This record gives sequence, structure tokens and C-alpha cells, in this order.
Amino acid sequence: MRRTIFKGHTISLKSLTIKNCLNCDHVKVNFSTSDDVHVIVYNVVKGLERDVPAVTPVAQAILLLCTLTYPDDASLAKLRSCLDLKQGSVSLTFDRLALNSDGEARRKPQQDQPVVDDPESDLDTEPCTSKQAAERQKLREERKAKRAAEAKRTRGGGFFFPLRSQDIQVTVTRRFDILSPQDTVFVEINGEMDEMYIKHFHKDYFQRSQHTFEYLRVLHERCAGNWLQVIQCDSDPYGRIKDPDGPFESFVKLFDREAMEPQDVICRMATKCLEVNEAVRLTERSFVLNVFNQVRHIFEYITVNEYTVWFLVPYRKVSAEQPVNLDTFDLTKVRTCIRAVGDKGNIFWNYTNHNIKDILMVSFQMALASQANQSVLIMSHMETLSEFVTMQYVTASFMNDVYCQKPSSPKWYCHRYLQRIVDMSLFMGTIVIIEYPSAFTLLKGGRKLIKCFPKPKKGGGLSWEIFEGVVRDNESDIQLIKNKVRIN
Repeated sequence: MRRTIFKGHTISLKSLTIKNCLNCDHVKVNFSTSDDVHVIVYNVVKGLERDVPAVTPVAQAILLLCTLTYPDDASLAKLRSCLDLKQGSVSLTFDRLALNSDGEARRKPQQDQPVVDDPESDLDTEPCTSKQAAERQKLREERKAKRAAEAKRTRGGGFFFPLRSQDIQVTVTRRFDILSPQDTVFVEINGEMDEMYIKHFHKDYFQRSQHTFEYLRVLHERCAGNWLQVIQCDSDPYGRIKDPDGPFESFVKLFDREAMEPQDVICRMATKCLEVNEAVRLTERSFVLNVFNQVRHIFEYITVNEYTVWFLVPYRKVSAEQPVNLDTFDLTKVRTCIRAVGDKGNIFWNYTNHNIKDILMVSFQMALASQANQSVLIMSHMETLSEFVTMQYVTASFMNDVYCQKPSSPKWYCHRYLQRIVDMSLFMGTIVIIEYPSAFTLLKGGRKLIKCFPKPKKGGGLSWEIFEGVVRDNESDIQLIKNKVRIN
């Protein structure tokens, strides 16, 4: 399920528009709706930024709209090379769709339905006095206004309180050509426009709140519903209540609390603070170990179980009799080691191959995004991994042509690391944007790609050309290389 703060809903990206900013003139990109993983390929040229979370304009626009990476003017200064705060805008359209019991979107967003006249008014056909007619007309107007307000909430007109059982289409726009603080966005929901702080927008759609008044409201509704079932059952409503006071008195006792003396309040508050602090500390240590374990599983999957990663966490046991628990691990002295399958030696992080480093960093990002219930994850800067995969594929192709003429001859092979990353991303429940610095992806055919090509501008700087494409057979690219060196 894609991450959204509304339980039972999913978010699906539809389109992105960039106007006169991020080194683009006017670009519109349509996202694939088949899944939540979107691959952006781009050419590596001189002059590309390396100290930014994303390289291409598409990923940068997603960061500007769906994350809090650039929430204000101070953070936007980091994009000074590609963003002019006097012109341009970025706009994203996405659907928030309700899910059925199988976890699938129930329907596509529908157009707003007009508010029709009250069907009950057709029943008011009996003769009546002028006073009765006026009363009937007043009731009809009240019912019509009530349905109009209901329809407005269904369309999301409340913004902060849209009906959560309905599908809505949201278009969020961030403008840089207005003379105002750059901490707001314009949000259009099913045709109705409003202005919001970007932090509020992110909280409403791309951040999962763990404890809110809404959560308490749902608990109260469930509690009330359960008790309603008890007193409305066909059998004796008192049969399930063992307490002789009856169901109503038992219900009240659930919420009855005696007032405490001031001294008791202070003592209990101090005790609870210490207990909560200790529980949080142990939870944090458990979280770290769980992340390590999840990183190992993801890393082994992407590397096709040819490598594993070990996080060596030393003990700080005082005695041999001390039991092993969360407190016995010294998290300040963790060592990260890469080990190849069948190799008993440890390769420390600093000495491993750079392509394996890239995969480990990707594994960390995916594990943390999953643990944090992150809605959108952008992974970038895979230059070393791309170079390694390309060279491995070219080498395997040439060696198979030259030395593997017989069907029984052992074959050279190449790992499709990017495909493994995509496959793992599909199970995360997160919208994943992958920037890959090569059109030579080795992905399965048919997957939609967003292609970004930087070109130098006169006077310095870069401009981007952005297209939509589909993964095709990579053998044609290899054949061009073979023709150049006259092989086959």
C-alpha cells in the first residue's frame, strides 16, 4: 500500500509540470500508473551538481513539492544554480484513491456531481395553505444546503478535513514568481483552490501522524460502537455483563477517574517520566538493531546473495553471567563489514568496491524509508554502480561471443542490480523515484522511463530536455559497439 496519512487510501502520482525554472523551459511529465516506482535516466556531463539530494529537474521538483527538503527561502538558496526566485513554478497532480478490502484502488476519481433538487420535494404534492407551502419550501432549502455542504466536503473543499472515504484529485503548485515568502503552496482539490503552508500540506498528505486527535476520535467511535452492539443485541443485553451494576454503570466506570492529591500527582508524573524515558531509550536501541537487520536483508537481495553485510556490535558486558539484552550492546563502536559468499574474511566498509558501497547506501535508504513510513523516497548518485554494471555487461557480451561458441561452454553473466532495486522498491509501500545516470539500465522491457538530457547553454550553465520513453532491448546498444570493433 502506498503511504498516506489516510488509512484505507493510496496516493498515485499523475503528472508533473515545470515552467521556466530548474533549467527547464516548459516541461510536462506523465507518470506511469502501473506501480509506484519511477525510474529517471540521465546523462552524466560536466557541471552537474553533486552535493544535492537529486540531480534531474524531475526529482528536484518532487523534492520541492512532496518533501520538506526545501521548505523556505533559506533552504532554496542551495538550488541557486538552477532556481531563480523571480520566475517559474512547479506543479504536481496526484490522486488520493480509496482502497477496497483487497488493498486495491476501488475506482478512478470521478467528476463532481451537481447538487440536484431534493427528491423528497416530489412528495409535497398534497394541497396546502400558503403558510404550509412556505414551511415546505424552507425545509427543501435546508436539505439542499445540507447536501451542498456534504458535496463540498466530499470534493475536499475543507482541505484540512476532506471526507476520507472519497477519491480526490490534488494539484499542488509552488510558484517562484511572486513576491512573498517561499514557504507556501497553492493546492487545488477537485477544482477548488486554496493556499497552504508547505509544512501543513506535507503533513496532510505525505506524513503519517502516529498520535492525533483524529486517532483518539476513531478510538472513541469504536468504543461507542462496541457498546451500542451490546445494548442492541437480540438476546438479553445484560447477559454479557458480569458486573451486577449493569452495562451503563460499567460503561461509566471505564472513564471515571478519581482526582489525585498534588503530592501524588508530582510523584506519579516523575515516575512516569522516568519510565517513558527508559522505554524510549530501549526502543531507540531496538530500532537501530532492526534497521541493521533490514539493511542486511535488502542488501543480500539486491546483490543476489553474493554479498552480505555484517554490523559488528561489540558487547559491553561487565561479567560473563550478565544476560544478553539491548543494554549489552555498545552502539558507539559499530563496524560495518562486507563479506562475499564463501569468503571467511571481512572487508571493512572503506576497502570494499565502490559499486558495492552504492548498493549498501541504497539499502540503508530503503530500510530507513520503510521504518519511518516515508511516503516518497528519492534515490540518486549511482554513478559508480552504473559504470560497473555497464562494463560488466559489455565484458560478458564480448567474452560470450569470443570464447563461448559451444552451447555447453560456460557463460559470462552480468547482474541486473537496478532491476533488483526496482523489485525491492515495489514491496516497500512507498513512492520511489530512482535517478540512474545511464540509459543502459538492463531493466525488463516495457517499463516506462523518464529521460533527462542536460545540454550546455551559451554563456555557461545547463539546460535540460526531458522526454518519456520505454525500456527496450539493450542488445541493440551492444551491437553498435560490436560493429565499431568489427566483431560479428
